[in-house]
Amino acid sequence: MATRWFGAPVQRTEDPRLLRGKGNYVDDIDLPDMLHAAVLRSPHARARIVNIDSSAARELPGVHLVLTASDLGEVLEPSPLLVPHHALTQPRTQLPLALNEVYYVGEAVAFVVADSRYIAEDALDLIDVEYEPLPVVHSLEVASAKDALLVHADVPGNIAAHFVQSVGDPDNMFAQAPHVIRETFTMERGAAMPMECRGILARWEAHEGALTCWISTQGPIPIRNGLAAIFHLPEHKVRVIAPDVGGGFGPKIMLFYPEEILTPFAAIRLGRPVKWIEDRRENFISTNQERGQIHEVEYAFDEQGILLAIRDTFLHDTGAYTPYGI
Repeated sequence: MATRWFGAPVQRTEDPRLLRGKGNYVDDIDLPDMLHAAVLRSPHARARIVNIDSSAARELPGVHLVLTASDLGEVLEPSPLLVPHHALTQPRTQLPLALNEVYYVGEAVAFVVADSRYIAEDALDLIDVEYEPLPVVHSLEVASAKDALLVHADVPGNIAAHFVQSVGDPDNMFAQAPHVIRETFTMERGAAMPMECRGILARWEAHEGALTCWISTQGPIPIRNGLAAIFHLPEHKVRVIAPDVGGGFGPKIMLFYPEEILTPFAAIRLGRPVKWIEDRRENFISTNQERGQIHEVEYAFDEQGILLAIRDTFLHDTGAYTPYGI
């Protein structure tokens, strides 16, 4: 047992299959009568939606469905919060499709299903959205300034959460410390950039009342449970399969991305399998990223330079929404 697990390399069981091109990712799965979806996204970081005219897109040959927020009925609800926390007093999660306002570049505004991705993309160009651009809150400094513009009108001071945590007696340590150093650290947002972007294929079997989804995700079970609740299905009638996942790194554990609701919704509405695959540009602007931060840090040292205590006051930029929590 010792030579098997310690001091010797453990062979990875999946490598030969993947290196030989035998992997099975969401976009490798094709089903009979499958349709393809594309998403119209906001070009504005903040704007009011004045009007959406999708009539020309609906008339394009090969288009089977065009969805805007007004078409979603009871499914038009904010996504559940992944990790609730008592300090998160003003959580905000996004709708599957923007209704009255958009809050970031890349927010989903319309969803098109067609015979091919090419036709779906052409249909997106035919959707006429009239926006009224609004002032943008684009940084932590702007968001935290006195009398700052509000990202969400009902979130005072743009503060989603105020969380204080203390271990030991740092105040006493700082009061006694002969040396205190103060530093400011700024951490930019980070993007995971998996080789495989997000994707979902949904199939509805009306005769069984069963929904099957193949999703490039790190959290198939919570997505299964959530889809069952959203579409009022017994959990045993919903199956979520995560095939080979070409990189996740955290963003693929989020739920729900709009496409994870819209694609099953379309499959149920049309009675045909529907596939949506994220392209790289969409990944840049619509997949969750690591949050920007500004840290004001104090370090307390004794005469020998031994660290006694740390005090960190920081701002944490969740972006337009709080998909993860704290």
